[in-house]
Amino acid sequence: MQNFQFEPVGEVRNSFDSPEDYRKIKEEDSRVVIYDRYTEALTGIEENDYIDIVYFFHKSRKTLQTDTPNNPGVMRGVFATRSPKRPNLIGVTTVKLMRRSGNELLVRGLDAINGTPVLDIKNCDTSLFAYEYDNNPVHRGKLKGSPRIDIRNEIHSQRTESLMIKAGQIHGHFCPGLAMGVMAATYAMNEKEAESDGMEDLLAVTETNNCFSDGVQFVTGCTFGNNALIFKDLGKMAFTLTKRDGHGIRVSSRAEAREVINEAFPDYQNLYQKVVEEQNRDPQLMAAYRKTSLERSFGTLTIDFEKLFKVERVEVDIPGYAKIYESVICRLCGESVMKPRTCETGEGYVCFTCGGHSYSLLDGNGISAG
Repeated sequence: MQNFQFEPVGEVRNSFDSPEDYRKIKEEDSRVVIYDRYTEALTGIEENDYIDIVYFFHKSRKTLQTDTPNNPGVMRGVFATRSPKRPNLIGVTTVKLMRRSGNELLVRGLDAINGTPVLDIKNCDTSLFAYEYDNNPVHRGKLKGSPRIDIRNEIHSQRTESLMIKAGQIHGHFCPGLAMGVMAATYAMNEKEAESDGMEDLLAVTETNNCFSDGVQFVTGCTFGNNALIFKDLGKMAFTLTKRDGHGIRVSSRAEAREVINEAFPDYQNLYQKVVEEQNRDPQLMAAYRKTSLERSFGTLTIDFEKLFKVERVEVDIPGYAKIYESVICRLCGESVMKPRTCETGEGYVCFTCGGHSYSLLDGNGISAG
């Protein structure tokens, strides 16, 4: 069988020079010093809150069985333990990355002694845990009966960070705009004691089509697809939540909201200027910018609601329920199309595209003629 050799990429620095109780070692922050020739491999590592450190037990010995620490005298195979005494003297520990300074990583929770050779570093893989949670048969059954049950519980408990993470799955990234949408919608949903079943009994009227609106759609459950989201092309970071009685609550951002956020996260502006405005593409600078941007996005959730928003009670002109239209076949392209979106001719129906008819277009610039 082929033998393998590994070359260390760095080493651990802390105050423990000999193996002791691993719990004591984990309580002290450690420095992981990466050798200069591996600097490039650290690019972007600051964006991870937790990482896996793979290292070599250089002061241990090989064995197949070991005493269990909490039950002396009871032997177990080392594959059933985290003992440093094992056939291949390799350890793996998940740690919290506190900060990076050049080639040094300050980490918390590492149970390796001073001088331990580091073999590799990886970001954490939690996909199996997420899969098992999502596929829990009991919970899956609940979701089939009530698809928004988790969201509803998080709204009631005002767990805006959890809502933000899920909203990011449809928005594609995290930003203060999405955070403000989540905050505004969570507040309004609790004030109105509302819940959406996607049947147009709860309506959200948004006045912008930027990041804010995705937070509103996710939290309220009012979307374009279920006809419960109404769009007013006013360019304001504001929305109104109302039931069919027309008694609504409008939440809008204060004029000074952006300044409040910038003051709370001053490092972001400096990095934004260098990376975005000055186009400085230094990898470490870009990683610091992305990390600071993420902190600013989630940090927005912790700012006092009243510093960012104003709230007013309003009366809303409620539209009727969405009509169900007949579908017809365009005689030119052969595609099914909603009848009101066709031109009727003596030979049949033609869709707007085939007939060269103008239509409304919603894009990043608002509503225009297509």
